[in-house]
Amino acid sequence: MESKECCSICSMQKADGIYLLRIYICSSCEKEMIQTSVDDPKYKFYIEQMNKAHRAMIYS
Repeated sequence: MESKECCSICSMQKADGIYLLRIYICSSCEKEMIQTSVDDPKYKFYIEQMNKAHRAMIYS
């Protein structure tokens, strides 16, 4: 049975992903983040989600 983790970006339970500085990111979000241009409005969303996840990790 695969263990599912909650993605810090999309908040979905996924079994495939990576940990980046102890923050879990599913492979779908990872791929989309890598392909998103800094000019794209989604880029700011990803930055905000990473900041939120990092702050939550620090204060937990």
